Amino acid sequence: MKTRKNEDLLLSYMSMAPLALAFERYLECRIFNEFEIKDPVLDVGCGEGLFAHVLFEGQVDTGIDLNPHELNRARELNGYKELIVCSGEAIPKPDGAYNTVFSNSVLEHIPDISPVLKEIRRLLAPSGRFYMTVPSPEYEDYTLANTCLSMIGLRSMAEWYRSFCSRVIWRQFHYRSVEGWKKLAEEHGFEVIDSFSYDPKAICLLNDGLYPWAILAVVKKRLLNRWILFPGFRRWWIYPVYLMARGLLNRDLRVSRGGLVFLSLRKAGDA
Repeated sequence: MKTRKNEDLLLSYMSMAPLALAFERYLECRIFNEFEIKDPVLDVGCGEGLFAHVLFEGQVDTGIDLNPHELNRARELNGYKELIVCSGEAIPKPDGAYNTVFSNSVLEHIPDISPVLKEIRRLLAPSGRFYMTVPSPEYEDYTLANTCLSMIGLRSMAEWYRSFCSRVIWRQFHYRSVEGWKKLAEEHGFEVIDSFSYDPKAICLLNDGLYPWAILAVVKKRLLNRWILFPGFRRWWIYPVYLMARGLLNRDLRVSRGGLVFLSLRKAGDA
């Protein structure tokens, strides 16, 4: 399956989503551009379908999500051949149905991810690939408030703030290091082909500072099921910001300590 060129992705995402979300997703688009996406493809937790709409030139074979409201927007964006309302632990497809499965910033939101990983392994064809992005412990740490509170010694307040953001704002249950995510994958019958952290501290802090500017977009998303009402107009006026962001975001993807983790996996024992 063909992906779009990197230079098209950032401006496209910035025209359709808040900057904090667009910057993070752009990094992930760059990552997916480095790896083979072989049909048929399954997107686990596709949500509104914006990631697939921006990244791929064609349609993803199947997208699944528990939220039918989100899937309505995915249908409008027309990035999938098929959309199914179901959980990741019970996907109505036969064994080995997909050559590529991906889950982009989804697994951390599921309290018990073990059944989901087992289901993904069942659906993955021999020699197929599973690509996943998930947060590291640094994702909690690399926020402006946590950094400031820790610097002045208010560590208990910083810990409360991290917990509040994880449970209430981000609704994330899992944070592991690269090694921790690799171990979890191996425990569920996967072999790790590649793994690394991305999203460096500077980008995490920048995104955190941009979150308040996304409040209006969040309201529009709740009411109208889209972040941006007029993407064409936004694409025009945001172009100068795009030129500045491009240089910042087009640096080395792999970092020693990043807020997010990428893994490329296959079934253990596959050649």
